[in-house]
Amino acid sequence: MAKKSTFELVSPFLSIYAPSRTFSGDASLLDGKTNNALVPGELLSMDSNYGVNRTVPTKLSDGTADQTMYSLSPAFVFFSETGRGDLITGGKVPVLQFGPYEADTQVFARLANGTLVSSDGSTALSSSDIGAPVGVMAVRHPSQYASAAVGKNAGDLHADANLVVAGIGVLSNAQVQNGAHVLGYISRITGTGANMKVRILFGL
Repeated sequence: MAKKSTFELVSPFLSIYAPSRTFSGDASLLDGKTNNALVPGELLSMDSNYGVNRTVPTKLSDGTADQTMYSLSPAFVFFSETGRGDLITGGKVPVLQFGPYEADTQVFARLANGTLVSSDGSTALSSSDIGAPVGVMAVRHPSQYASAAVGKNAGDLHADANLVVAGIGVLSNAQVQNGAHVLGYISRITGTGANMKVRILFGL
């Protein structure tokens, strides 16, 4: 069975700066053999040594907007590009560091049934969200969302193994005003249900 594509570039790759950064997290996340392996399209945070790591916002909303945690800091898309497996096995991962560029992603805020959601954490994503700002949020794994161990109480931490990763979600006006880092804006939505893909214009 073909592996599900969770992130696809729309912009020409050669127009994007995509350096390889040392991955400072658990090395087992790089080999693709664990449930919680890095997901193409996942957002990685830069550390003090200019490497990258999986850093997930502390709690994930499931229909309660005020519990949705978002990042104030930039994060960079992990891009599993054909032909660069040697970099991954060597402890380095390619990231898309600067925009602007467009890409389709499924690493997006969704419910346990797979439905992608808007800024309130419960309303299904729709054409009315086109043009909305997006930021870094804790999201369910794009292909194992039903098994994600989601905590909704204040202070819940998401361990690497519980299928919750740093992904993308629609930011509310209040979140933007509170300093949430804006990754970009939704430019297109295609597909339906759990197979919906969101096109993001990054870096504006």
